[in-house]
Amino acid sequence: MEPFNYYYYIRLAEENRKRIEKVSKFEEPDRVPIVIGVGGPYYAKLFGYTFAEYYNNLEVMLDTQIRGIKWRFNWLKDDITHIGISLDLGSISEGIVFNCKIDMPCKENPWKSPWTIPCIKSLEDIDKLEVPDPYSHKGIKEYYSKLEKLKELVKRNYGDLPVGGMLQIHPPVSAAGSLMGPERLYTWLYKYPNEMHKLFKKLEETFKVLQDYYYSMTKANVGNLGLADDHSGYLSRKMYEKFTMPYNLHLYELYGTRYRSLHMDSHMDHIADILVNVYKINEVDVGVENDIRSIANVFKGKVLFNGNANWRVLLKDSFEEIELEVERCIYYAAPGGGYIFDNGGETYVGIPPDRLKYEVEYAKKVGKYPIKKEKFRHLNKFLVL
Repeated sequence: MEPFNYYYYIRLAEENRKRIEKVSKFEEPDRVPIVIGVGGPYYAKLFGYTFAEYYNNLEVMLDTQIRGIKWRFNWLKDDITHIGISLDLGSISEGIVFNCKIDMPCKENPWKSPWTIPCIKSLEDIDKLEVPDPYSHKGIKEYYSKLEKLKELVKRNYGDLPVGGMLQIHPPVSAAGSLMGPERLYTWLYKYPNEMHKLFKKLEETFKVLQDYYYSMTKANVGNLGLADDHSGYLSRKMYEKFTMPYNLHLYELYGTRYRSLHMDSHMDHIADILVNVYKINEVDVGVENDIRSIANVFKGKVLFNGNANWRVLLKDSFEEIELEVERCIYYAAPGGGYIFDNGGETYVGIPPDRLKYEVEYAKKVGKYPIKKEKFRHLNKFLVL
């Protein structure tokens, strides 16, 4: 296992946290914070592991994440604040909870991402779907048993390094997207609205039993809730209000009494006011498909948000396009605090690390407060976009 000085990195993280805390209060620190959404699969590719090795071997998963933390602090040098290990499943929670077939990476296909094979193909399948009992469900018990093994492995090698993990499905609309596939999801919302509400109620109840089970297992405090709901962004405002808002709002009211966050790597421009005024959201992860000018106008002084930089420019052989994307986000979103620079969505496997490093360095350069027009070389280009 890689050596790791936990307390050294804790001190570095505390310095980064001060910058984050200031923008969270809608104040301006020395510069715009930068927290790049980099995860285990990216690290695995970076350090020479396949997805098959990463997802199927706890020692590889641990080594990958340890090396990833060190890489962030020592090489990428963004403002990482969280130091810990997590049990990484990929996007298969719904598959585990509802006993769907799951396609995992293997020797024959080592770069396949874990994936739930949709199991709802008829209206009768909705009737057959059962809210699980987490105390007797084999897959749920196996997940938490695996989490305990990871904790033991970390304790043995790294002492007090925190380990996190929770088996939870997405909120109802996105969970349905995993269970039935996006095409069937969006079609059935129009063809069979009553049956879809029946499905969403089951999914909401499943979310609640899994959340309550986690609290009972970990004795964690109730009050912080983050939802990841990409599928809902492709609904019209009217459809969102009908099929998403009642369920997500109820979950926030039950479990987000202190802090509410949302990851939505899809459109949110048309519902941004709902996030602020109805959900009373605290923090939002903004995808690339949104107009940051519109988002910043609604969120300014009310919601801490990050993201929107288009990761696709990192695949091009053009540092100027990277600079333009960085300037666009910081110019519109950063004044007055409340914004953390990041790529929209996540940093996908295959994005060149040298481009990522250049993006971070350039964001530090132009993101110094106060934000002034003369710092932006490409200002005239994006003011007319």
